[in-house]
Amino acid sequence: MSKRNRSPKPRTRGSFMKHRFVSPVFGLKICGLLASLFVSLGPVVAHAQSEPVAVRFTVQPRTLVTTLVEVAVEQGFFKEEGIEPEMVTVANGPAAVTALASGAVDVATNAPEVFVALASKGHSLKLIAGGAKQLGMLIARPGFEFPKDFPDSVASLKGKKIGVTALSSATQYLTIMMLEKAGLGASDVEFVAVGPTPSQALANHVIDVAFVTGPDVVVSQSLGAKVMVDLHSPDKCPSQLDVCGIGQVGMWATGSWIESNTAIVDKIRRAIAKADVFLHDPANAEKAREVILVQIPADSSDEMKKDYENYALPLLSAAFAPEDLARWIEVDTSAGVISNPLDVATVYAEGTPANEDMVRELASE
Repeated sequence: MSKRNRSPKPRTRGSFMKHRFVSPVFGLKICGLLASLFVSLGPVVAHAQSEPVAVRFTVQPRTLVTTLVEVAVEQGFFKEEGIEPEMVTVANGPAAVTALASGAVDVATNAPEVFVALASKGHSLKLIAGGAKQLGMLIARPGFEFPKDFPDSVASLKGKKIGVTALSSATQYLTIMMLEKAGLGASDVEFVAVGPTPSQALANHVIDVAFVTGPDVVVSQSLGAKVMVDLHSPDKCPSQLDVCGIGQVGMWATGSWIESNTAIVDKIRRAIAKADVFLHDPANAEKAREVILVQIPADSSDEMKKDYENYALPLLSAAFAPEDLARWIEVDTSAGVISNPLDVATVYAEGTPANEDMVRELASE
């Protein structure tokens, strides 16, 4: 078994108790009794002081975006670290960054674009952990004919309708990047916000193409849609694009919250690292399959279930390298998301796990 496949050992969770002390009573015997009581109750008092700290996280259930967060909750990894997690459901990246900026959550999870855009306006935001590698594919509706190879395939989209999860989302910005590489601009197509499940819009010809992530990657293909550009597979990625297979989904917090909660940030990282190691441990294969397959329809064929398992599980990762974030900043600058490049050090928190070795080390602490 490789080092990556070691599952963190479960820990016993204790209960938390609050205690009050009566006022001291004069007299040597009473003072002596109180002194002995303070000594004996010392460990209990210390334990009481370590009550769980509430932390609010965004989640996008039944997607790959926050799977590690959800597993860390379900398996008790946050509680092991002394964190009481509260999950706040959001629909997409723009909603996640809005929740973070408004103070509705402490940690928001999604792709860099929405967070980098806010950071470029002077807000202090930093990446504290990874969540998933590049998720996306550009997929054409059934019957839509296009040239086989990039960039001609994307160049054929002039005047067409392209579905994205939300306007000003990572899915739109990545599509703009591909359009520009093919000699087109954002104004050469019509963007349509179709939410996180564009498969039906593709199948019903409401749109011609969609930037698809998560479960809809396999669902849309099962309905006859065809992959135009595969960004999540380095071996299938067009050579003109260099974002394939790199970290994309990450966990973000404000700079002030990170500074005030450095120990909590470390605990969050450990919990997410444990979720990563847990899902990739062969000993937990059945549980990992259960976690992944809840994201697609229960009546899916065995073939679709296997396809989604093969697609989804390798993408989940608590690691996010600084060079990957630097690449996204380049993409965002090119797409006009930000007017000037940001120094990656201003949006990448110290201690963020950059690779799988760091993830395994965190999980074993």
